[in-house]
Amino acid sequence: MNVPVELRTERLLLRRFRPGDLDDLFEYANTPGWERHLINVPYPYTRQVAEKFLAMFMDTAKWEQQGILANFAIVLDRNVIGEVYLNQRADDHESQRAEIGYSLSSLHWGKGLMTEAARAVVDWAFQTYPINRMYAWSDPRNIGSWRVMEKLGMKREGLLRSHTKWNGTFRDRLYYGILRTELEAGAARPVAQASRL
Repeated sequence: MNVPVELRTERLLLRRFRPGDLDDLFEYANTPGWERHLINVPYPYTRQVAEKFLAMFMDTAKWEQQGILANFAIVLDRNVIGEVYLNQRADDHESQRAEIGYSLSSLHWGKGLMTEAARAVVDWAFQTYPINRMYAWSDPRNIGSWRVMEKLGMKREGLLRSHTKWNGTFRDRLYYGILRTELEAGAARPVAQASRL
């Protein structure tokens, strides 16, 4: 699924990843604590790992088979500082739901940037796709992540105990979701400007 779109918010540009983003990706993935609550992300995050992830982010031909609707680089002052992605696997597609996920350089935590970026993608996704439900999940210890979900208007839906095994440790998952009707009921918030590339 090739989505040639850019989203602009008050402070950010959200766009597709480019080959020149390698240094920024490597840098933000190595900020202190960035990997702490992420699952399936190797640490240490070597340059070779960054190259592999960047190639995956840019290979839009494989997006559809992996269930990826969109993957945006978060750009602040010309530097990539994180990402927001939107997934829709086969069972999600049939049920008109999608998953949003994100990560941000720890140097930019606590500034509202992740909420700003995620809100733009949520609004764009509901305008672009026939989605009835958007969901996200987090390690319950990742307070910043689930606070972003709450600021997006998502409701806490449940805790799956020992749901994922990562590096030999079972981890819980905290799930949040928002319905189209809930988003539309509170839709008086600003939407990002979208532009085709």
